Amino acid sequence: MRTAPRAMKVILISTYELGHQPFGLASPAAWLRARGATVTCLDLSREALREDCIREADLVAFYVPMHTATRLATQLIDVVKTMNSGARLCFYGLYAPVNEAYLRARGVSDIFGGEFEAALAQLVDEMAPAGAASARTEVGDDVAEGAEGDGAEGDGAQRDGDAASRWRNDGAASAEMKPALPDVAGARDERRREERSRQISPVISLERLDFIVPDRTGLVPLREYAHVMLPDGGHLVAGYTEASRGCKHLCRHCPIVPVYGGVFRIVPREIALEDIRRQVAAGAEHITFGDPDFFNGPAHALAIVREMHREFPRHTYDVTIKVEHLLKHSEQLAVLRDTGCLFVTTAVEAVDDAMLERLDKGHTRADFLAVVARFRELGLVLQPTFVPFTPWTTLAGYRDLLAVIAEQELIENIAPIQLGIRLLIPAGSRLLELAEMRRYAGAFDPSSLFYPWKHDDARVDALAERVQQLAATGDKLAWTRSETFARIWQAAAEAEAQTAEGRADQVAMGGDAGLSTALGRQPPFAARPAIPHFTEPWYCCAEPTPEQFISIGGGAAPAARRERQADTALPADAFL
Repeated sequence: MRTAPRAMKVILISTYELGHQPFGLASPAAWLRARGATVTCLDLSREALREDCIREADLVAFYVPMHTATRLATQLIDVVKTMNSGARLCFYGLYAPVNEAYLRARGVSDIFGGEFEAALAQLVDEMAPAGAASARTEVGDDVAEGAEGDGAEGDGAQRDGDAASRWRNDGAASAEMKPALPDVAGARDERRREERSRQISPVISLERLDFIVPDRTGLVPLREYAHVMLPDGGHLVAGYTEASRGCKHLCRHCPIVPVYGGVFRIVPREIALEDIRRQVAAGAEHITFGDPDFFNGPAHALAIVREMHREFPRHTYDVTIKVEHLLKHSEQLAVLRDTGCLFVTTAVEAVDDAMLERLDKGHTRADFLAVVARFRELGLVLQPTFVPFTPWTTLAGYRDLLAVIAEQELIENIAPIQLGIRLLIPAGSRLLELAEMRRYAGAFDPSSLFYPWKHDDARVDALAERVQQLAATGDKLAWTRSETFARIWQAAAEAEAQTAEGRADQVAMGGDAGLSTALGRQPPFAARPAIPHFTEPWYCCAEPTPEQFISIGGGAAPAARRERQADTALPADAFL
């Protein structure tokens, strides 16, 4: 009697995704389960690494959508190898292909960036024992390739160039797929050893995929993730989905650019809506759209939120949109307001036009101020994010940023940690196109996965560290954002005073007290109500702060986040 082929056992691991339930596990899980694989999803920001699962796995795949997630995942490579030396290792997501050389040196066999679901499915098909059935999901009407007017209004087309899949590994081509070996004694282990030496799919694929609805089976419940805190002290359970991926813009500091290169891909409307319906059924009261820019395809995006509001009129959502698009599609902002948009995140990065030009952001200081005025007119909440500390930051420029925030009454709109962010230069960054950036960047640091840099003015680096400390302390002690901002304002004033002229002025004014009064005097901050915000901060294009690592891996519910923060950085074995 012949025994049925054993199903492939796959472990998908996320280490960090901004406090959200990982879409990057749920989406490929659906694809792999449709092919008959047994899939276990582990989100190590909310649960422990389960040794029993790792020991039985054929494939362990780490999802690395951002820098912090990648650094945490690389700490676990040797841990997983120790638990199961025969398991094949894979990294997928934005930060996998740009760190390809380092990951391969660490023993990772397969690296997928861009549209990764099909590549993972192909890998599982290739690894499956001979005779194992590989189910194929028919998506039928759920297939979309930018149809339905999804790129309407003249600028939403999905740009391909001449090819849907692109190699970014010096022109290397994938090995021809070999037929599966018979499932006889010893053959499977031999096949594993052989497979570990080759990559079976492009490192970066921009293929238009036939998406299927994400499968969140086995993930930690939504209530255990970051909540939306409301001004009245209430909170909303938050879900997360994506209506598009990639981005058609080429900002120099953005980690999406080295992978997508100006291309974006639409997730079909009905797929996104069904994912939302299932999360609402699981308790979601709010949905975060994780698109890099929700208005890359504005017609597609607006159709989704209109339908979401029709089906769930009491539910809210948030989106991320560039300043440039907020201006270009200003007339559509009222639709966001009227369909339940609770707030819009926008990556302002700086208020210095020369800085914005270096970053190739596509907007100016005046554009940002115009968006602030438009949001105030509409009654929409704007949540700007910044990268204040760069090699070109000056102390006067930093104080100017703080002054703009205060003058525009945005103190409550900005998480204090945003005021301490340092510019991240990961592998593949377009920032290295700038000769002045190459002057500052040191040699690539494999342990940190970025190019370290130091400011010419040591006071600027010291201020960045001080601001991060103040933000972390304020979080622990439950300071209001205004209270933390006042301390940051004072720290910036004191830093700028540390010049020869400043010290002379200090003596003339009678020492520290005089200096504090003259240079640290705060303008009258207008009282503004608190705004809706997540219980975990939003990071992008930034070097991780120590507190980011401390707050990851505790496995606690959002309500207990403050209690579970530790005083030391998280070691790899904290996941166990």
